[in-house]
Amino acid sequence: TVTLKRAYVQGDYDKFQVRLGKMALVSTENYQAPGSLILDSEFSGAQLSFGDEFKAKLEAGRLSDGFADTASYQSAQVRYDKNKFMSGVGFYRFGSSDLAASTTNNKERAHIWGADLGYRFDKNNVLSGAYAHNSKLDADDSSDKKSYQVTYAYKGADAKDQGSWGAYLSYRYLDGASLKATQDGALFLTKGIEIGANYTAFKNVVLSAKYFNGKDISKDDGKDKVQHLFGRVEFLF
Repeated sequence: TVTLKRAYVQGDYDKFQVRLGKMALVSTENYQAPGSLILDSEFSGAQLSFGDEFKAKLEAGRLSDGFADTASYQSAQVRYDKNKFMSGVGFYRFGSSDLAASTTNNKERAHIWGADLGYRFDKNNVLSGAYAHNSKLDADDSSDKKSYQVTYAYKGADAKDQGSWGAYLSYRYLDGASLKATQDGALFLTKGIEIGANYTAFKNVVLSAKYFNGKDISKDDGKDKVQHLFGRVEFLF
């Protein structure tokens, strides 16, 4: 089955950019090697971005991925990226009847906020971390409302440079704030170690692999071990 993932129109102006249509939905920490802690999907709607070193992004639209009742979505994000430092903060709001069973007072709303920080030691070595909190989640244990990841990354494959490569090591904890996190390695409701690597075999041909070894944090019966292997070949033209 062929499905349309993204199709949008874009307007570039002197100090801001506008997109309308179906586009990528990612949270501010998406630059980190494992991917997003909160959001890695697509949504239909509008996006307004502006700024340079400090870049702000406002989004509003509809999110159907994983929802029987399509969710309304709004967010405000700010990112900073200059010299050795990268950082971001974001607030994400969702509305759907699907959320009533898992939110406080059966509200059909989810509010998630996140913050991230990265530091480049040099052009090859990056240390980064991200934290997120789902403030409306109905949970007996407050730790169920949070998600976080800490990552060390070395280099990275460049599609234009044959033979270039990269690797990373990450500890990921994907709980209640990871609504649509990147799950190529670690999966929702797991915690543990994720390792990954990529390699440019030929110009515009990139191989990547990820391996996760950890535990299912929703289980306490001793049968909680989780392993997940992922591989991909990308042709970029």
